[in-house]
Amino acid sequence: MKNPWIAAILNLFLFGGGYLYNGKRKGLGVALIIAWVVIRYGEISIFLTNLVFDKWIVLFLGLVILMFSLAADAYSEAKQINEQTKK
Repeated sequence: MKNPWIAAILNLFLFGGGYLYNGKRKGLGVALIIAWVVIRYGEISIFLTNLVFDKWIVLFLGLVILMFSLAADAYSEAKQINEQTKK
């Protein structure tokens, strides 16, 4: 049985971590983790150099929305896995 909250928290703090935990969409999980590292590097670079602060805010808000969307998706995927396991 998969704990939906663990899947959600993993996807919230590490894009794709919840998918790896669930074991269904491993390729997507790995791709999201790589993308997360690259995006965070860019975000931190923009923030530290003060290149375009208003663009950084848009990027940051987009990432927050993406984080919560991925967390909700991993949560519902874990619940579906549990329902299929019960049958």
